[in-house]
Amino acid sequence: MDERGRLKVLYVEDEPDLRERIRIVLEMYFETVIASSDGKEALALFDREHPDVVVSDIKMPIMDGLELARCIRERAPETPVVLSTAFTDTAYLLQAIEFGVSAYIRKPLDCRELVAAVSRVAAPVLQRRELEEARRREQVSLELLLGESPAIQRVIQQSRRVAETDFSILIQGETGVGKSYLAALIHGLSPRRDRPFVTVTVSSLAESLVESQLFGHVKGAFTGAQGAKRGLFEEAGGGTLFLDDVDCASPAIQAKILHAVEQKWFFPVGGTVKVQIDTRIIAASNRDLLVDAKDGTFREDLYYRLSDLVITLPPLRERGRDIALLARAFLNEISLELSRVPPRLTPDAILLLSRQPWSGNVRELKSVMKRAALFAGETLDAEELAGILSSLKGGADGFGVPLTLDELTRQAVQQALVATGGKKMEAARLLDVEYGRFKRLLERYRL
Repeated sequence: MDERGRLKVLYVEDEPDLRERIRIVLEMYFETVIASSDGKEALALFDREHPDVVVSDIKMPIMDGLELARCIRERAPETPVVLSTAFTDTAYLLQAIEFGVSAYIRKPLDCRELVAAVSRVAAPVLQRRELEEARRREQVSLELLLGESPAIQRVIQQSRRVAETDFSILIQGETGVGKSYLAALIHGLSPRRDRPFVTVTVSSLAESLVESQLFGHVKGAFTGAQGAKRGLFEEAGGGTLFLDDVDCASPAIQAKILHAVEQKWFFPVGGTVKVQIDTRIIAASNRDLLVDAKDGTFREDLYYRLSDLVITLPPLRERGRDIALLARAFLNEISLELSRVPPRLTPDAILLLSRQPWSGNVRELKSVMKRAALFAGETLDAEELAGILSSLKGGADGFGVPLTLDELTRQAVQQALVATGGKKMEAARLLDVEYGRFKRLLERYRL
């Protein structure tokens, strides 16, 4: 079971048959699933069981889902809530946003969409758990967590030094190199480690709601804003706000981020009272933002505000012996979860690993090792590893040269569109790609 699976989910639904069907599905993906028939009972279960994520219907007797979300927000504001309903009235969506609901799923439920939503909103929960575990170990060894190759040593040195400061950090690197993981490690090493670490993927925010999500709003700021809501800048107060895919922010949002970072205050949407903040910013992008700034596609003044220090994470193919080190670490970690003895990597398997282009970087390597941990015997040799690589890449055969990154990406996008009948949002979820990035891929490949 991967880390995502080690979650406790509370599922609330008043219809018995649906409640049982969805409970069974959720138990296939998550470690513990607790079911409840109404909001009042669910609230008692929440107080007793302390679930990581709550999934609830809206229209229920005794206490509806919106009231349940409000009560949970008061008790544990960091617990994500996912609401589901057959009703399409946007007033429900606005109220859900008002109560800090993390996601909104329409009925009839698509199980894949539900599992993806729970996994997505649980990411900050898992990050906090990782940080707590790191603190319990008292001392974080970046070499063990990141690697020991010359290419990564500069990253380790920079991370250690900047962690003790309040400098803004810009982490750049290809998709899958571990930018969000490094940001969490830096926060865990910093004096702010006991304060919130809040992650937001800018490309995943709806354009009409992004300003309210980041900066909050006051009561009556827009239709349906029945109360004030704190934004993520304020939620991260005293801690760190990680802005992933910051290059996807619109010019207007870039301007407001710049003002907040420079002045340490901002106005919430519709507000006239300044909100003072003490929030460290770590931003990330898979683009070279200095080039974008010079081209005028990203604000140059914001670039320099975010880049007190730029850390460039090298791609896995440039990290030499880290490939074998990380492969063994992933095998050990996943085998432990599977309660089995880790397969031993043979020398020819290590050689094959070192010769791969790793277009998906560390994320791809971990995916390969998951498959290996599940199916390999006592040893993992080059022949068996080549079969795993071929099956995952969908085009490389045996020891042949794998497809290029462009070919793999285009093929994956095309296959996802076919599998979902051309439904773009479902295809993006199938590929585990943020929708904003998926749309850019469609434009790039003219699909």
